[in-house]
Amino acid sequence: MAVATTAAAGAAVLGYYYTKKNSNARRPPVVSYTIPWIGSAVTMGKDPDTFFQNAREKYGDIFTVQAAGMRSTYVTSAAAISAIYRNSKSFVFTPTRLEFGIKMFDMPRSIVYDNEYMKETMFPMHHRIMASSNVTPMIDALTKHSVDRLEELNAKIAGKQWNTTLEEFAHKPLFRAISAAMFGPLFPAEKSYEPFLIFDDYIPFFAAGAPTLFVQKGIRARNQLIDMFEEYFNTPGWEDEAAELVTMIVDGARNESQPPWTDRELATAFNSDFWAANGNMTWGFFWAVNLMLHEPQSLAPLYEEVDAARDSWLKAHPGADLSGANLTELMDFLNNASLPLITSTVSEALRVSSSSFSIRTVVEDGVTISGYPQFEFSKGDVLVCQTRSVHLDQEIYGSDAATFKPDRFVDAGIVTEGGSRKPFLAFGGGVSQCEGRHFAAKGSKFVMALYLLNFDIQLDPAYETPSSGSALFDMSRIGTGIMHPKKPTHILVSKRK
Repeated sequence: MAVATTAAAGAAVLGYYYTKKNSNARRPPVVSYTIPWIGSAVTMGKDPDTFFQNAREKYGDIFTVQAAGMRSTYVTSAAAISAIYRNSKSFVFTPTRLEFGIKMFDMPRSIVYDNEYMKETMFPMHHRIMASSNVTPMIDALTKHSVDRLEELNAKIAGKQWNTTLEEFAHKPLFRAISAAMFGPLFPAEKSYEPFLIFDDYIPFFAAGAPTLFVQKGIRARNQLIDMFEEYFNTPGWEDEAAELVTMIVDGARNESQPPWTDRELATAFNSDFWAANGNMTWGFFWAVNLMLHEPQSLAPLYEEVDAARDSWLKAHPGADLSGANLTELMDFLNNASLPLITSTVSEALRVSSSSFSIRTVVEDGVTISGYPQFEFSKGDVLVCQTRSVHLDQEIYGSDAATFKPDRFVDAGIVTEGGSRKPFLAFGGGVSQCEGRHFAAKGSKFVMALYLLNFDIQLDPAYETPSSGSALFDMSRIGTGIMHPKKPTHILVSKRK
C-alpha cells in the first residue's frame, strides 16, 4: 500500500497522442474503429472483457486503442507483461506513481518532486514493513479490531435473523477494522466511511485528469478525508496503537525530511495508503463472501472446513478460547488451522473481481519487449499492462476462466500442466506489486474465518437469486483495481449455534 499501488496507478486508461511516431512501422497495430476521436471508447466501455478478448484474438497480445481522443498501447498476455516487469530499467513505474499521487490524492509537488523523503525513505519503508516477515503485528491488530466489529454485529441481531446488506455487514466493518489497524482505534473510521465511498467513486476521474468542474463532489470528499488526517495527527495519543508503518513515516517526515513535511502534506500522503487498503481489500473480501453466496451450495463448503478446523484444534487444545477474548489463542488457531478452501476462495475472488492496469513508461528509444521483437517503443511511450486479460486467459485457467470457481487454487490448481505456477496478478507485479498484498491476503482469510465461525449468512430470497459473478460486477470501473458491485446485496444473518 504505497502512494500509488498497481491498482491506483492503473485507475484510468492512460493515453498519449502520437506525433511523428505514427510513421514507425514497428509500432503495435491499432484496433479498428469507425468514428474519429471517439474511436473504441463506447465499445470498450460497454463490455471491456469482450472488447479485449476480441482485440487480442484479432491483433495479438499487444495493440493500441483509440478512445476519446487518446491512444493507449495495451499489453494483454502473461508472457509480455512478465517481460515488462523483468525489464524495470527500460519500463519504469516511478513516473506514474508520482504523477498519480498528485492527480488522485492532491499531494503537493513539494513532497512528490521537490523532496527526497518520499522516494528515498517512504517508499522503501513500505516494502520493508509490509513484507511477509514483518507484517504480523498489523494482521494481529486487524484481527483484534475485527473481533470488536463482530461483537457489534452480534448485538444487532435482536431476533432470529437480521435483514441487512452485505455492504453493511461485511464491507463497512472491515473498513473500520482496517482503519483502526493502520491508524489506531482513535481514528474516526465511522465518520470517514461516507466521504471515503464518494472519493472512491471518483478515483477513475481523478486519475484521468477530469476537469475540476466535473469532480467537485469528489474533491469535497477528498478534502474531508485530508482534513480528518490532518486533525488526527495532532490528537494526543493517536500513535499509541497505530501501525509501525504509520508512526515511522510520520516521525521521519516531521524530523528527518528536509524540509520537514507539514501536517497537511502528511495527510495527503496517508490518504493514498488509506485508499489503497480500503479501496481494494474491503471489496476483495466482499466478493469472496458474495460470490460464494451465489454458488449452488452457498457457504456450506466453507462452514464445513472452518468447523472441522475448529473441532480439530479444540481436540488438540482442550479449553482453548476462540471467541476473541484471548487474542493470543485465537491467533494461534488462525495461523495454524488448515483452511485451504477459504484461502483458495479469497484468491479466486480476487482473480475474477480485479481489473487493474499496471502502467509503465518507456525511458529510452528503441526498446522492445522480450519475445516481441516486432514492436519497437520510443522514450516517453506509455504501456498499459491489462492484467485482467491474463486472469481470463483460457490457455492458463481453462475454458471456465471467466467463472468463479472457489476451489481453483486448491492443490494442483495453482500450477500449469508444465509445472510452473499460474500467473496471479491481482496485486500487480514487478516493482509496482502491491506492498500490502501479504496483509490483504492473510487478513482476508482470517476475517473470513471469523465471520464463518460466528454467523449464518444467506441471500435474502426476497431480493437475491443466484447469478453468475460477471453479472454482479460494475464493469465501468475498468482498470481501477477491485471492481464494485452493481447493486446492494441483501442478506439474512443469524448467530451460529
